[in-house]
Amino acid sequence: MINVVVVEDEPDLCSSIVRYLSLVGMTVERAGSGAELDQLLTSFSPDLLVLDVNLPGEDGFSIAARLRSRSRMGIVMLTARGQLDDRVLGLTAGADAYLVKPVQFRELEAVIHSLTRRLRETQAEDKPENREDGNIWGFDSATWSLITPKGHQVPLTNAEYRVLQTLTNDPGSSVTRDEIATSLGKTVGGYDDRSIDAVMARLRRKVASATGENLPIRAVRSVGYVFAAQVDNRVRPEP
Repeated sequence: MINVVVVEDEPDLCSSIVRYLSLVGMTVERAGSGAELDQLLTSFSPDLLVLDVNLPGEDGFSIAARLRSRSRMGIVMLTARGQLDDRVLGLTAGADAYLVKPVQFRELEAVIHSLTRRLRETQAEDKPENREDGNIWGFDSATWSLITPKGHQVPLTNAEYRVLQTLTNDPGSSVTRDEIATSLGKTVGGYDDRSIDAVMARLRRKVASATGENLPIRAVRSVGYVFAAQVDNRVRPEP
């Protein structure tokens, strides 16, 4: 599964791209501006952006440069600006590929698959078993804290503890919203989905603010969430 965000302010074109990529098996969200993208990224972790340049407010070049400074997600620029200077600026800003409108959707699909494959190969090379320093998160139930790969310790509230306990029980496996609701003591079917998204967003912001590291919780569309990293679950004390 490839998670994609299409950042395009032309509604018809955006809808067409989203529809096509969804039909070929990708999980796709949409945003019409940099501000909408930032809001979306609090609850959805894409593998890749399809990014227009001419957007209201912040332009695509600025967005690419800003995101590249803190993220390794793929960036495909899709724009009508096809001059050499624009291409150079886009690639320098951090884009991995630069496509000029109009583009055949099959070509866009091929570029996305190719880029995603390269990114995942790079990520595989960086896995903990291939690095001396590792990249393992710790979940310490004795102290109710999360330990980042760089050794930062983040204290957890009761709700945060329960959510992370559920997500890190089998890292890499999807956890349904119902399971997360149950962990929070809520009645299945009697909760607001947005309350779970809000807990996840607050937890990401808390970890990023306290440590400068990105919490690897990813949204799984129509399912729930996954903790997408290795976890050292410290032995739980006897009650």
